[in-house]
Amino acid sequence: MENNVKIVTTRPDKVEGYTLIEGFPGIGLIGTIAVSYLAEKQKAEDMGHLTSKRFPPMASIHKGKPLFPARIYVDHEHKLVLLFSEFVVPSSTVYDIADEILNWAKENKIKRIISLAGMTSRQGTAQSEIYGIATTKGMMDELTSRHVKIITEGVTTGVSGILMAKCAAAGFPAMSLLIETERGYPDPGAAAELLEKLEKFLGYDIKTADLLEEAREVEQKMKRMVSQIKMGKIKYQEAEEKTPMYG
Repeated sequence: MENNVKIVTTRPDKVEGYTLIEGFPGIGLIGTIAVSYLAEKQKAEDMGHLTSKRFPPMASIHKGKPLFPARIYVDHEHKLVLLFSEFVVPSSTVYDIADEILNWAKENKIKRIISLAGMTSRQGTAQSEIYGIATTKGMMDELTSRHVKIITEGVTTGVSGILMAKCAAAGFPAMSLLIETERGYPDPGAAAELLEKLEKFLGYDIKTADLLEEAREVEQKMKRMVSQIKMGKIKYQEAEEKTPMYG
């Protein structure tokens, strides 16, 4: 079956041996906040986007420029490829996205994939915990050596969940870092905590102070983004229903 999702690169960057960090919208929008912050903070360069005819028909506007809402950046200084989405991907594209990311990672000789996401807090937990999922023994050892609690039983969903399963089946090095959050709305504070743990895996200071200082602004920005995407989908659907189509 043909893959309906395509990674389109707009520059010929060599990323062999780089780490690919991905974040998709989920609980607390942790993945999107964390990875987009990384891209902005490290002044990463735009290198492409994800596209599909099944994606919502919209573009994100940032600093007056229209952009694809699922984008890829490269940070050559720290040898990172950063991939994130600003919209909740349709369930019909989840498997295709996971396939495309894994195939692209293999073709470009990516060293490992790290997924960032949020998870529902356990009742009675006083402090947020960070948990991990590993696809290989090497990734498992890396998680345990940095004192990340391993999830041994349970379920992980969405693009990141399917991607982890596909990486495990293919023997591709990947891990998922998930932080507990009770918030059903954007949680930049938890995203900052997760980035602080990520520092241990990347070996450099990410400087999350700005994210914490701008937490309220980031939260409002993400809320507006989600609201606009939802409204855009509704209006587009209404237009489709009300506008006669001629072939």
